[in-house]
Amino acid sequence: PAPPLASESMAEMMVRCYPDGAPRPLVRGWLHAVLACIGFWFGLSMLRSGDPRWELTLLLLLKSSSLTASVHLHLLEKRTPLQYAVANAIDFFLLPLNGGSILAVVTPRSQPWLRAFHALVLVSFSVAIVPPVFNWTLLMCKKEFEAAAGPHKSRTNISLSCGVWIYVAWLIQAGFSMAWFGYLIFLLLGYFFWNAQYIGVPPMPWHGVNWLSHDDFHVFGALADACALWYAIPAACAMAAAA
Repeated sequence: PAPPLASESMAEMMVRCYPDGAPRPLVRGWLHAVLACIGFWFGLSMLRSGDPRWELTLLLLLKSSSLTASVHLHLLEKRTPLQYAVANAIDFFLLPLNGGSILAVVTPRSQPWLRAFHALVLVSFSVAIVPPVFNWTLLMCKKEFEAAAGPHKSRTNISLSCGVWIYVAWLIQAGFSMAWFGYLIFLLLGYFFWNAQYIGVPPMPWHGVNWLSHDDFHVFGALADACALWYAIPAACAMAAAA
C-alpha cells in the first residue's frame, strides 16, 4: 500500500503520484541527479585521460549509471503501469552492479578469475531480480496486494543475498575497515527508512510534500557510497602504483 501521509492536508498537496498511487515528493530523485552528474564527470574524465586506476573508473561509471536509472524512475513522470514497471526493473537491475562495483577494487589484478566470478555472480543477481520487480510493480498498480506478496518476497531475498555476497566478499578479501563498517551501517539505516513507508512507521517531523522516508533512504545510500569511495580511492591508487 501507499506510504501513510502525516495529514489529510498533506495528501491534498501531494498531487504527484506514481502509477501505483504512492506519493512522489517534489524533490524525489534530485539528489541522485546531482550525484550522477558528478560521478559521470569524474568517471568519463578518467576514462578519457587514460587514468591507470581503471577499477575506480569502472566503479564511478557503474554507480553513476545506477543513479541515472533512479533519476529516470523518480524524476520523469510514468503515465502507465507498464512504463513504471520497466523503469523500476531497470533501476533494480543496476543495483547489484552499483553495490558490487567495490569488488573491482577489492579484488587484486593478480586474481582475474575471481574478478570474473564476482562479475558473473553480480550479473546473475541483476538478471534474476528483474522478473519479480516487474511483476510486483504491475500488481501493486492493480492493487492486487496479496498477489504482489510473492514477487515482493523474491525481490527482497535476491536483494539481501546480493548484499550479503558483496559485504562478505569485501570483508574476507580486504579485512575489516571503518569504510566497510560505515558502508554497512549506512545501508542498513537506509534499508530501514526505505521499508518504513510500507510497514506503518509514522512519518518523521521532516516528512511532507517535499520529502518522505524513501528520500531518507537516498541520503543514507549516498553516505554509504562516500564510505565506498573512502576505501576505493586509496586502494585503487595503490593498485595502479604497484602495476
